[in-house]
Amino acid sequence: MDAEDIKRVNRLWKKVYPYLAAQVMENYGRDSGAVLELGPFSGGISLEMAKKYPELDINFAYEVPKDDSRFDLIIFRGAFFFLGEKDLLRNIFRALKDGGMAFFGGGYGKGIPQELIDEIAEESRILNDRLGRRRYSLEELKEHIKKAGLEDNCRIEEEGGVWLVIRKLVNLRQAFDIRRGEVISLVGGGGKTTLMFALAHELEAAGENVISTTTTRILEPSAAETFLIVEADEERLLSRVSDELKNHRHITLAAFKTPDGKLKGISPAMVDRLAKTVPYIIVEADGAARKPLKAPNATEPVITESTSLVIAVVGMDALGCRLTEENVFRPEIVSHLTGLAEGGTITADTIATLITHPQGITRGSPAHARIIPFINKIDIIKDLSAAEDIASKILGKGHPQIKRVVLGHVGVGDWGLRVRDKIYD
Repeated sequence: MDAEDIKRVNRLWKKVYPYLAAQVMENYGRDSGAVLELGPFSGGISLEMAKKYPELDINFAYEVPKDDSRFDLIIFRGAFFFLGEKDLLRNIFRALKDGGMAFFGGGYGKGIPQELIDEIAEESRILNDRLGRRRYSLEELKEHIKKAGLEDNCRIEEEGGVWLVIRKLVNLRQAFDIRRGEVISLVGGGGKTTLMFALAHELEAAGENVISTTTTRILEPSAAETFLIVEADEERLLSRVSDELKNHRHITLAAFKTPDGKLKGISPAMVDRLAKTVPYIIVEADGAARKPLKAPNATEPVITESTSLVIAVVGMDALGCRLTEENVFRPEIVSHLTGLAEGGTITADTIATLITHPQGITRGSPAHARIIPFINKIDIIKDLSAAEDIASKILGKGHPQIKRVVLGHVGVGDWGLRVRDKIYD
């Protein structure tokens, strides 16, 4: 490619880049992170983004770097010059962090005035043809996506050009490193029931048998969510589970319905018995009155001895709130465990201390169990650094059972999952 022609294209498109930058940021939905702009036309879009979003870490490269999982956002305008290169899409995907996005393709950008297009269209066409641009049909583009094995990670956006929006999604099973034979206990703040059923549905869709239940109380699920068995007699319950798993991959169990319309769960001993015959069991092990943060009392959480994974849920909406009953379930216990006075402001260290304290959220976890905190509701914040800070402080506490923290948001599309692992012991 002729260097002078490339320079002429970039000069010609100077007025176009603000529109492309706006379209990229609309898809990206964040104002920070590590950004890579690829290819010979790199610089124009990301530098426009940097004017409005100074917290972006901007990088440029002609080719995809060899480092894995390095970038939150990758931009490649003019990508159709290079689409035929071997493994290009896979290499871009490889370079994305979990939860990252790539914006790949060509066009003038969403919302650009027609008069601006008319002003540069003919000269741009001549230059691009001279540089060797190839035009791809949508079917050819889809075939490249299929060959790269990225059909579940790509969508084609035709507004403002033709763009591939590539997202490196992480499913729940991967994020929480779910293994066959797991008994998973969910503890902590609000969002546990949604997480329980979402994880059960993911396992069910993968062809696995899974039981969801509680050792405390939960709201009765709908028939669309699960097949429900309510049975107080444990021997009859075991028999029914054996029969119904032949017809339903996902079953929810309860002992009886309470007067307030909730389901009373099964005993810890019954969970332990079921664990010998069912490959996956997910247990909601305490309640939080829908608050984003809680501390357990002396009788909870009810975590079974067969539990192999404890997921401790905390809502991002607790950060910066006052330690009061309005925001926290049992604020007096949180105060006692963390040293934060009631009415004080909840910090990242408050949350990290509450999760890792022996009498905190994960109280009573078996010594053999892995513990993975889940920082929920990251969709309510614009800057992920606050959630990252909580994850860093949790890992920094050195709890021997916590080697990973997951960030995400329950019940919203792809969950936006991001995994943070402890690098050194």
